[in-house]
Amino acid sequence: MRPICINEGCGSPVIPTKGKVTDPNPRWRVHCGDCQKASYGAKPHKHGVTPFKTGKCSNIDGHLGFECSIKWSKVPDWAKGMTEVDHRDGNPNNNARSNLDELCPICHKLKGQINGDYNNKKAI
Repeated sequence: MRPICINEGCGSPVIPTKGKVTDPNPRWRVHCGDCQKASYGAKPHKHGVTPFKTGKCSNIDGHLGFECSIKWSKVPDWAKGMTEVDHRDGNPNNNARSNLDELCPICHKLKGQINGDYNNKKAI
């Protein structure tokens, strides 16, 4: 099943990270094509679309069992787009907002290591 874009008010189907929509098991992005372009500033979001990403790690409250170590008040605006979207349950097809966290790369990687998401095996 093809997920829907995570941005509120969008409702468009997402695009694959690589390959084609018709591939047997595509890996999906969290955004549709238009919102993907808007996420890195290539175009504005469509009218009525509210981006999921705020530019700050949601783990500043320590809900992952450790606190984010980045001092977000000191991060320049241009660098705030470097946050990543994490699927809490590990299922990249589950784009329900309740399943998503916006994390900095450090928290995202540490969460994955704690949860055993990295098994050091490369896909063939």
